[in-house]
Amino acid sequence: MNSVSEFHFSPRPNRAGEIAWRPWGKEAFSEAHRADKPILLSISAVWCHWCHVMDETSYSDPRVIEAINERFTPVRVDNDRRPDVNARYNQGGWPTTAFLTPAGALLAGATYMPPEQMLGALDQIANFYKENRAHIEERAVELRKEGAPERPAAGELRETMIVRVLEEISGAYDPEYGGFGTEPKFPMTDVLEFLLQEHRVTGDERPYEMLARSLLGMADGGMYDHVEGGFFRYSTTRDWSIPHFEKMTEDHAALLRVLAELTRTTRNDRFRETLGSALQYTRTVLRDPHTHFFAGSQDADEAYFALPLEERRKREAPYVDRTSYSNWTAAMAGAFALAGAALEDDDVLRESEATLDALHDRMRDEDGLLYHFIEPGGTPHVRGLLADQAAYLRALLDAHDCGGQPRFLRRARDLADAIERRFASPQGGFYDHAGVEEQLGNLAVRQRPLADNSLLADSFLRLAALDNDDRRRAVAEQTLQVYASNYGSMHMFAAPFARALRRYFSAAPSVVLVGTADQTSELREAARALPNPLITVRTIDPGDAKALQERGMDASIAPVAYLCRGNVCGAPARTTAELRTAYEQLAV
Repeated sequence: MNSVSEFHFSPRPNRAGEIAWRPWGKEAFSEAHRADKPILLSISAVWCHWCHVMDETSYSDPRVIEAINERFTPVRVDNDRRPDVNARYNQGGWPTTAFLTPAGALLAGATYMPPEQMLGALDQIANFYKENRAHIEERAVELRKEGAPERPAAGELRETMIVRVLEEISGAYDPEYGGFGTEPKFPMTDVLEFLLQEHRVTGDERPYEMLARSLLGMADGGMYDHVEGGFFRYSTTRDWSIPHFEKMTEDHAALLRVLAELTRTTRNDRFRETLGSALQYTRTVLRDPHTHFFAGSQDADEAYFALPLEERRKREAPYVDRTSYSNWTAAMAGAFALAGAALEDDDVLRESEATLDALHDRMRDEDGLLYHFIEPGGTPHVRGLLADQAAYLRALLDAHDCGGQPRFLRRARDLADAIERRFASPQGGFYDHAGVEEQLGNLAVRQRPLADNSLLADSFLRLAALDNDDRRRAVAEQTLQVYASNYGSMHMFAAPFARALRRYFSAAPSVVLVGTADQTSELREAARALPNPLITVRTIDPGDAKALQERGMDASIAPVAYLCRGNVCGAPARTTAELRTAYEQLAV
């Protein structure tokens, strides 16, 4: 049996550690083959309430423990550490209980199962596998040979696709309480970000109304911790009154991003107050000031979060998972860059840059790609997941956009090149993993997730504008074309696709600043304040002779700004007023 310390179980008393759990890996699959036993795959998460309940009930029942240890090869996977495994086996929530053949083909699955139901399932699956294993394995081999047909990038991209996604969102919108659907209600941060961009690009007030009502409903209600700050994971009720009490770094990164842009563009004090409060929570609870990494989550504890501040101080705070996940830490770095700019707080911007430098120094492999996670004092694990690279690329561009440091743009270019080398599909778009980890079970079937690919397409379009690079734009175009025929089946979950598509169809100019990051700070702020939110801002250091020569610019008059379309740039603007005038003349 493996050491209990390899796995995270419920913090309350339980016997789940008496099950002979194996980590996902070649050894577990080999053992299942040798023993000719089906695999019981448990996918859990440290923040997951019902995962804890299952540890305390079903996985603590002596009959269940005995049946699993005798008749199955039990494998336990943490959702946050192996999102690639979760993407292929999740049965609709956490905990997931999946039954697999020794080769990893799915036999059956469910989410939470109480003890009696679990006992029945264990008996049925074990007997079914024993009686039908020859046929099961034959069929599994056939399915692997057939594989999932890979759809080529085809189909015309049209602006009406954006309209259709907006209609789906409007149809799901709750006009009484904000948010989307009834209950449970999740933040739906991709939708919020798309609505904000649509409002800013088109001037349409309807997207803003949906966004503002939803965000303020969360911030003013039970979804927000009004004592210590920060958002809970979701609301169990339609009116946002009763939350599920986990606090997730992933959610905070996305919500801080939206709040920062709302604060900068609307000057609404309610958004600014929530941004400041949520930012304070993430800086004091989730951020490690020594490593500059962010913890993954804070556990739910209904009793603790119901207490006033003075009473909370007498109790131990809920468990914080100090494991840092690169995709969430990078997303938080990007959000901090935007928040620092919105609040005119250089300390927050410097924290963003320190986090990106830490990822660069400690989390990259030999290809320049990020590993997925690292524990405090440990070494990084799990190579080559697309989600990490997509979040990191966006954050690098955010940092350069807001702070002007050249190193982040250089790293963004290098990362984009590495992503193309290691993840690109011959049919367009990018696979969710680079195939460097063992491709066990259904991991052999590579996927091209819409959300990560859409985010990459958006970032490649930003790079194309920053560098006047038509090839990057072509890669982004082909990536978006992968989803041209089926984005509609994703309904409002196609929001990231629609958001990237808006940039693709935009004729937004770019601003090139010449000067050091400090010299160009006022011009940068003015460039980012121009009415079009899709404008990209590049800062060229006066010492970068090659970049200046490529753009036909002169370092001797720095600091200066140029408004450009493609490689055609206007006259140098030396003041913020001149830059604004140049933009207004271009827009006529």
